[in-house]
Amino acid sequence: MNGEVILTICAILTLLIFAVGVALVILNRRDIKRVVRVLGVCVFLMLMSGIYPYYAKETYAIGLTLVESMCAMLLNSNPGEILAGFNGFDVAYIGVYKTVLLVLLIIAPLFTVGITLSFFSEKFARIIYRIRSEFRDTYLFSAINERTLCIAEDVAATDRKALIVFALRISEEDIDAEALARIKEINAYVINDDIVQIRHSLRRTRNYYLLNTNDGENLEAGLRIYQRYNKERTDKVNMWLYTKNEISEVIFDYLYETFNVRLINEEGLIARALVTDYPVYDTVKDGRLSVLIVGGGHIGLEILRTMTMCTCLGDEVKADINVIDLNGEKSRAIFEKASPGLAEKWDIKFHSADVKSVAISNVLDGIDPTYIVVCLGNETLNLETAIYIRRKYGIADGLPHIHSLIDYKRIEEQITPNLCVSDWKYNTEHRKFESTPICSFEIKTFGSYEDTYKGLRIGASYRDCLAVAVNAANRGITAVDSKYNAEWLTDLYNQVGFYKDYSDAFAVSIPYKLWLLGLELVDDGAGEVSDLENILEANIDRLHKNENKRYEAFMRSKGWTQLMPSEVQNARMGNKLQKKHARIDPQYTEELEQMTGRDFSKEDVRSIMNLPTVIRLANALYGKNYSVRIKETEK
Repeated sequence: MNGEVILTICAILTLLIFAVGVALVILNRRDIKRVVRVLGVCVFLMLMSGIYPYYAKETYAIGLTLVESMCAMLLNSNPGEILAGFNGFDVAYIGVYKTVLLVLLIIAPLFTVGITLSFFSEKFARIIYRIRSEFRDTYLFSAINERTLCIAEDVAATDRKALIVFALRISEEDIDAEALARIKEINAYVINDDIVQIRHSLRRTRNYYLLNTNDGENLEAGLRIYQRYNKERTDKVNMWLYTKNEISEVIFDYLYETFNVRLINEEGLIARALVTDYPVYDTVKDGRLSVLIVGGGHIGLEILRTMTMCTCLGDEVKADINVIDLNGEKSRAIFEKASPGLAEKWDIKFHSADVKSVAISNVLDGIDPTYIVVCLGNETLNLETAIYIRRKYGIADGLPHIHSLIDYKRIEEQITPNLCVSDWKYNTEHRKFESTPICSFEIKTFGSYEDTYKGLRIGASYRDCLAVAVNAANRGITAVDSKYNAEWLTDLYNQVGFYKDYSDAFAVSIPYKLWLLGLELVDDGAGEVSDLENILEANIDRLHKNENKRYEAFMRSKGWTQLMPSEVQNARMGNKLQKKHARIDPQYTEELEQMTGRDFSKEDVRSIMNLPTVIRLANALYGKNYSVRIKETEK
């Protein structure tokens, strides 16, 4: 085989390697490390096939080609010298061939360095992160799970300049392939180290998300972060800590928060989102409201606590709450321990029934609900139970609203719209079955990770802004300005865990207060609250009575009990150690006023009269104006 044939074959082979390389780069374009390695391998394969004709008669051709090429570059000699052997070939494309080969000889050492560095990518990722973090805010996650991925994806979509870091003691090879793909999609860093050890200055804001499913690990990491920044006295550090118990709340209530700490009660977030997105007052029928909760676990009992606040809809509405669980008595005992006296005061009924047996039917026979929540062990069982309940009560106007807890948004998007009943009839003319939709099961889903954790940043939702505004208005602040700007008000909101929770609960209740007045919040961009101001004072007694009952439900749901007037000393209304407060049951208000000389009724009314101010503050914080209007049905 002569030189021209060998040269032609090698040229074709070089082009083929180039085409395959381009295809692989496109397929792996989101993985920079793999792209570098693919390009490096392709360059060397093209180089080997290109120079091979010069060494065709040598048995050590390939090894010699690579060594000689690298030596030519390292010794700064002329790479074209090794092409001298081609001068004897009279081929039309010899000039192009030499040019391509020369380019490959130049870039080959670069890819050698690139491939070498790719094996130390994590070390360089730390260096690059440290440099970039001087100019950008950072979001750091201590775990990779659906919660953190949802938050990270939301951050990437809303703040393209932010740096996202997953810091945990595992390598990329140990991360689930789907999770790793999602991480790479948002260009996040994965650093194999303890989240507390990640180094950066405090020139920009650092947001820590400790959302491991292990409460103890979250608390331990949170305390070490606290110790790290305690002496800094900075407002550039925010921390979100996932917890299911009271330990973290007690600890961070004691520690002076030199940075913002927000404890994440997932069940509480889901419950308050449920009553915000699907208001209970929409199901009041002829002055009657009946809530049924199927499932008495952590999430079911948290929803129950929230429902006690939301069923305070005035004397005109008769409300009742029923809970069905496999062991109703056990659920009641757990609920009573965490929220003493609440079940008795609200006359909550617990029932025992297995949703997989006929026992559930017997219990449902004695309940006529208008609002149903299904929150059992898994989303499949939830949907199955919701379908059964819908069949039990029928499908028609005026029948109960059913809400099913699900974990993933795709269930809502793919499955629930197709939960329909159809009537099939055989068409003899067309010789096929044809369906006529009868009705939809109309099961509303709630509680997905995407909905719960999307926008888990203070100020990301209008309700968050309402909560910050409630806290500010209660401290006498009436406007957002250069002194009381959004950052300052948010810092104020974060300083005390109890007031954060109280303000958020009050924010949830605002649409319910407006409903009592025949009003509603409307996203119309006008920011008009005159309808509320015009009727607020005339209805203050009604709102005051309603707020007293809601506040009692809130306090009891958090484990507080009544401090009797005889136990009040030095006008102190609360005993935090025993979680007792004198202002829980309104029947003791008059006696307390006589003892202390304070006008508690007037103080309570002030928070209600602040409603127009709260809405204006929230509009300014959110950057979008909501108005209070008379409900369409009331006009």
